[in-house]
Amino acid sequence: MKLIRCEFNIDTASVELRFNDGTEISIYTPGVDDEICPTVPMQTEIDWLIYNEPLTYARLVFSGELEQYAMDMAGTHGMID
Repeated sequence: MKLIRCEFNIDTASVELRFNDGTEISIYTPGVDDEICPTVPMQTEIDWLIYNEPLTYARLVFSGELEQYAMDMAGTHGMID
């Protein structure tokens, strides 16, 4: 399976991945947030990832490392970045 598209769909609040075999995976971002209960600085970092690097976001979600990443990176990307 080869990834052919990864993007944030603002209408569904989901990061969507599409593969060359027709498989589609959708990550509902508010659901992920509910699971890790991020602080405001952590949420800012998560939001930055969702909009700017959705593939990195997806990789962190699947690996279970999103919360640690957000804690480590909190404050890195401000509202203007």
